[in-house]
This record gives sequence, structure tokens and C-alpha cells, in this order.
Amino acid sequence: MTILIIGGNRFVGKLLAEALTKLNHKVTVFNRKGTGPEGCLIIKGDRNNLEDLKQINFTHFDCVVDMCLYNPEQFKLIEPLLDDKSKYIFISSGAAYKDPDTWPIDENNELLGMEAYGNYGVEKAEVEKLIFNSHLYNYKILRPTYIVGEGNHNPRLGHYIKCLKNEETIHIAGNGENIVSLVFADDVVDLIILMLTSKSLHDLEEYNVCNDEFLTVNSLINIIATKLNIKEMTIEHHSSKAILPPNNYGVFKNDKVKTSYDIEFKTLKESLPSYIEWYNKNN
Repeated sequence: MTILIIGGNRFVGKLLAEALTKLNHKVTVFNRKGTGPEGCLIIKGDRNNLEDLKQINFTHFDCVVDMCLYNPEQFKLIEPLLDDKSKYIFISSGAAYKDPDTWPIDENNELLGMEAYGNYGVEKAEVEKLIFNSHLYNYKILRPTYIVGEGNHNPRLGHYIKCLKNEETIHIAGNGENIVSLVFADDVVDLIILMLTSKSLHDLEEYNVCNDEFLTVNSLINIIATKLNIKEMTIEHHSSKAILPPNNYGVFKNDKVKTSYDIEFKTLKESLPSYIEWYNKNN
């Protein structure tokens, strides 16, 4: 297959490009830095610039994976260039949902944007609505929860590992009993590859992407501490310095994607050893 990844030079996009290249697919990455994994064709450009986008022959690709689409203006710019015969996979976010009255959230919940995530969730929701009403008829929308794993330099699991190893105070919003769920980057990559290569009839679909765990922030930190063999830590609850907001996030149903693509998602305990090994080598 010929595949275009918009992004492709960091974290999930980079891991995806590497995996697809190893499977002998023809991969092109488009990003502002003009960088990407070995074996990929690289096009340097800014997706916010129409002339840069016109460098790309979109009709050439069997699939476009859009890793870094954050607002409606970006979709409006690229939509006329997209080939409706190609698959289009948009990485949205669980933050696109409206704050629910009840949990867990399934794919039929209203899209409005969760208050805790500000414009990020609102604009992801607006992009999804534009896609629904676009000329595209072969798209898939992924709504992941917190994506974690090797290559992630965002302050998530790595932040807690750093605090625990350096005996720094861990700041938690609220009492730490708010629930989060995670999905590991390699599982997201596996899912996208399944979507690209399967002859699924699910052409116009949206999917929650998360593992099966509903963890409190307190329990998440305790699991990491146990893996690091750390028995004592300093925690400050109700802190304004917390990296995660105090709301529930990730209490989502994932039955739809698991049934459609026969995929299972790894738990924190299953993936943590390899992540800690990567973290220690890179920090």
C-alpha cells in the first residue's frame, strides 16, 4: 500500500511509519521539520499552508493517516485535496466528547468537548462534525484516551517515574480518585495497521481507543512505584501543579473497536516494564 502520514516524525506517527515500512508498505511523511524514519519518503511543509499541501499528490495514496489535525481550519484547507477513493484515518481524542452525565462513554455520546481540555476538545469535536458532512466516504475516526509508551516525551507516565526516582513531590489534582484510562502507543499502531489492511465493511466509523482498565490516579502512581520498588513517596493532593486534571477521563467503552478488529489492549502492568526500560535509556 501507499500511505501518507501527516506528522510522522514523533511518537505515534513515527512508530506507525517505522512499523509500516518494516511491512514493506510505501510510506510518505509530511511535516514541518522534514524528518522521518529511515525508508520513508519525506515531504517538508506546513499543513497550515495551502501551497505546501499542494506539493502532495493525494490521489497517489491508498490511505492518509492524519496524526496532527487540531482545528476546523486545518481540515477545511486539506479537504478539497483529499481523494475520496482513499481511506482517511483521523486521530481525534476522547476529549471531543461532551462531559457526560453518566459513565462509561460509548461512541454515541454527544460531541461537544470536555470542559477540562478547553479548546482542544472543542475543536477536535468540530473537526469530526466537518468530516461527517464532507465528501469523504471511507474514513475512520479514532478517539484515544491518554496515549502513553515509548517515544512519548509528554509529562505523563514519565513524569511520575521521574518524581518517584528523584524523591520529588507528586502533585495530584483533587483527591486522586478520579479515573483515567490509558492506551499504549504500540497498540494504537497495531490498530491503525489493522484498519489499513483489513477489508472491513466498517467504512464510516468512529471508535473509542483505550484499554480495559479504569484506574484512579492514586492507583496508577502506586502501580508505577511498585514496579520501581519504591515504598515511600511524597504526594500533595488538591495541587494546582498537577499534570492531570481532576475530572474522570477515559471511562470509555471499547467494545466496538475490539469486536470490529479483534484486538486486545495491554494493561499498565503488562507494558510498564518495557516503558521504564525505554525511559531509563532516554532520560
